[in-house]
Amino acid sequence: MTVNGILKRGIYLLQKEGIWTFLSQGFSFLGRFFYSRGSYYIYEKPLTKDEKYSLQPKLQKVELKIISTPEEFEQLAANGYDFKMMLFKDKLKKGAVAFCALANKELAHVTWAAFNEEAKNEVDYLPFKVAFQNKEACSGASFTDPKFRGKGLLSYIYTYIFPYLIQRGVVKDKFTIEVNNISSQKAHAKFNPTIIGKGHYLKILWWEFWKEEPLKELKI
Repeated sequence: MTVNGILKRGIYLLQKEGIWTFLSQGFSFLGRFFYSRGSYYIYEKPLTKDEKYSLQPKLQKVELKIISTPEEFEQLAANGYDFKMMLFKDKLKKGAVAFCALANKELAHVTWAAFNEEAKNEVDYLPFKVAFQNKEACSGASFTDPKFRGKGLLSYIYTYIFPYLIQRGVVKDKFTIEVNNISSQKAHAKFNPTIIGKGHYLKILWWEFWKEEPLKELKI
């Protein structure tokens, strides 16, 4: 995340969302920079071609865009798509792919997929293991605009993520969900993933601590 990108995002929030959203997200960002802690479930989802999903969002006229390069992103932005000044380019340059749900050309939801370690660091900063050399991938960094929450967009997007991963030869997707994030856990439960571990994360300034404890495979 570049300084220029952070400034652009801050200006957008101030202009479009107002001073209180700007201050709230600004303090939240600074807080995570200096200190962060949490417990997370580590999931894995084996991928097979015979699985079919048909989950529709509770939102009319949703447009799906899969973005894999900075050039694709720039072209969409030039054509009037509003990505709310979110920091797409750094992730795309590292090889991550964005799966976007848009309503009237406005970003309603995005989830990312990573196919190498460098992209994973942009998608999920938690240092859990993903065996990219064994055809595993990582997904995460999901964001839903507050006014579009509760519409089933996360589940809808994953009905496109999993077939895309399979087409790229991926056999297993891994991701993390905070232990207290019940809504995200319920959304992912529709795809029958397995909880394979629990991780504990602590960050103080530049010092990071991560500990994983294996769990007996637990279906949700």
